[in-house]
Amino acid sequence: MKNKTFLFALLAVALPFLFLTQSCDKVKDEANKVAAFDVSMDLPDQYFELDSNDFKSGKGLLSEVVFDQFHFTVNLDSILQSYGVSSGLLSDGVFNSITLSIVNPSSGVSFDFVNSMRVAISETADFANESTLASTGEIADGATSVTFTLETLNITEYLNKSDFYIRIYGEQDGPLPVNLLPLLLQSGITFTVNPL
Repeated sequence: MKNKTFLFALLAVALPFLFLTQSCDKVKDEANKVAAFDVSMDLPDQYFELDSNDFKSGKGLLSEVVFDQFHFTVNLDSILQSYGVSSGLLSDGVFNSITLSIVNPSSGVSFDFVNSMRVAISETADFANESTLASTGEIADGATSVTFTLETLNITEYLNKSDFYIRIYGEQDGPLPVNLLPLLLQSGITFTVNPL
């Protein structure tokens, strides 16, 4: 009888602690959710030129070619530090904008030499394993700037590695309008920081 009474007393004392422990974990999870914050930032602008010697094509012969590729480094430590956070986990990383523009286009210079474009991301420069970030669909006649339609691709794994590569492909539909075509790639990312 003493053993049963002792066991009952032990259970009576232990059960509230079990509930409190679970509640503390839930409170901790909720506190972390409240402390989480979103960061939006522009990536560095990328200026580059297309050389007409590298992009020769007959009108009507569609061929996807690489326009250029870029290496990006995101310094997460400095981002966290600027928000007063010593460490944190990232989640929900996405591109929020990608735009390609002709720099100071002269009359008659446009993206008419290309039918469509897409942007891919990779963790390596050889793009052995790439994922499509965005595409244009058909480009309007006379366009000198194109805003890409973004895929719903989570890029958190790339951000956690700090380094990644972006490549621009174009489905060429004719020769470049000038010998050297100056272009500007602008892009931005958004991600959530969960402070630890």
